[in-house]
Amino acid sequence: MSNEPEVVAVVSEFFLSKQGVILKIQNKADYVFRGAFFYDGRNQAILGRNNKDYFLVKSIPPPMRQKIFQDNKVIVMECSKDEVNQAYEVEVIRVDEIPGEDTYAEDYRKYMQKLEEMYGKDRMSKFKKAALEAWRKFIS
Repeated sequence: MSNEPEVVAVVSEFFLSKQGVILKIQNKADYVFRGAFFYDGRNQAILGRNNKDYFLVKSIPPPMRQKIFQDNKVIVMECSKDEVNQAYEVEVIRVDEIPGEDTYAEDYRKYMQKLEEMYGKDRMSKFKKAALEAWRKFIS
């Protein structure tokens, strides 16, 4: 079994509040540090909780998309059933494209290269491998 992080789809719900867009996901075991929301303005995003946990967030409702870009942040609530176990704010990091069902491998490589230029090779190398594996599973 590999110790490499894996990008997996997470069940999510979106809400709009006075504080901004709220993303509700299932509770995760550890606490978040330096989270980020990688987003291209379309149907899906990647939520990075820390250096090892990355989740593909799918089906972002159209009314929320522009609001996410305007606010530059998303509030994440991690819940078990109806109880909120932790809530935190993550920065929206705008990217050209999140690879998915309507993109090709060439577009993915361009996207990952831009992220590498922004965040450095070391930080992105693990993410790149995990995201590519998840993308391949997703389209197969």
